[in-house]
Amino acid sequence: MSSDRHVIVADGLVKRFALGWNPLRQLLGHGRQFTTALDGISFSVERGEAVAIIGRNGSGKSTLLQLITGISRPTHGSLLINGRITALLELGAGFHPEMSGRENVFMLGAVLGISRRWIDAQLDKIVDFAELSSYIDEPVKTYSSGMFVRLSFATATHFQPDLLIIDEALAVGDALFQKRCHARIRELVGNGASLLFVSHDHELVRTLTTKTLLLDQGKMVFWGDTKEGTRRYRAILFEHEAHYWSRVETPAEIPDVKPVAESLVYGIGGARLLSVRIHDATGHERSVFEPGESAHVTLIALCETDLEHLNVSIVIRRDRGEKIYSWGTLNQDMAILHGARLGDIFWERRFRAGETVSVTIEFLCRLGAGNYEVQGVVSRELTPRYGTQQILYWRDEATFFRVVGAPDWHFFGGLCDLEAVSRSND
Repeated sequence: MSSDRHVIVADGLVKRFALGWNPLRQLLGHGRQFTTALDGISFSVERGEAVAIIGRNGSGKSTLLQLITGISRPTHGSLLINGRITALLELGAGFHPEMSGRENVFMLGAVLGISRRWIDAQLDKIVDFAELSSYIDEPVKTYSSGMFVRLSFATATHFQPDLLIIDEALAVGDALFQKRCHARIRELVGNGASLLFVSHDHELVRTLTTKTLLLDQGKMVFWGDTKEGTRRYRAILFEHEAHYWSRVETPAEIPDVKPVAESLVYGIGGARLLSVRIHDATGHERSVFEPGESAHVTLIALCETDLEHLNVSIVIRRDRGEKIYSWGTLNQDMAILHGARLGDIFWERRFRAGETVSVTIEFLCRLGAGNYEVQGVVSRELTPRYGTQQILYWRDEATFFRVVGAPDWHFFGGLCDLEAVSRSND
């Protein structure tokens, strides 16, 4: 494998940690105990490639970042790093609290081997991006968390890294700053830098990266396209959810069935979707709509055991994975319970094993031109509000539709029509 076009080449990485000293085990002649945090991790990152590392807490993500940044060494295997790394691993990491923001920028640059003259030429850009002109000469111990992350990100990204590593650090920033960060990341990657992004935010992972490394209990379970990686991650989460609910609920409260394990389908079982189709108000199946047309999605589910407190819902996503909208019977029920709509409460209905449930969700297709995916979901809601949800059956790519532009009579730009009105105030 050529190292010239790669910034990371990992081959069979293993990392073991010794557990605490136990005098009784030593007295009995037993050796020290070890735990394996990483077991046989192999992957590579090319220049200009944006890669995500995802997995549940304890899967080995932080340990892998420690190896890549040189904080720790692998027990076995090889790791080649080719280029300058800047990393945002922890809020304020690398900052000296008594030093000013300006002094910390120069200190971090010196650690990376960057000349003071070059840093001085870039300092105004760093300060402007971080919006800290009034505070750059104050000790960083006086900074808020938002100021910390702004200075960290601005410094890291203006030092022209070959590899930028971000570990959930951007979650602290406000929405406007996050947007600017995402634009800056795309600019860096477009100019040939590589990104290693660690996050639990599936939407952001699918937006910023093209390849994904999925870890589970220290093992590499997937390496490849981000869309497939996030799909497999959801499957792992649903599997763990099934085990959790089987422990905390009695057999009378949860269906005695096996978790769903199919391609594009997840859930703890108990119900399944027989069909999901999209059509117009007359019932004719459609796959193409114009902005503002009425679209209907009909879901038919089969109850495989006695069930109550059901929610039948859809999630609409752009073809790139961004969530656009979700709605289901529970949303309707909450609106009825709050007096915003009239109707019967679906959540109160009980269904017998073998019974089918048909639900139609109607919406005005106030969307911009593009391709959209519909996901179908059947869940149990322990209360008539979101927050205690059990996913019985979730189907990705249940159906698709396309929205075509209508520039002669629909004039908005962007993802959705907010029905804005312009008025002159003269």
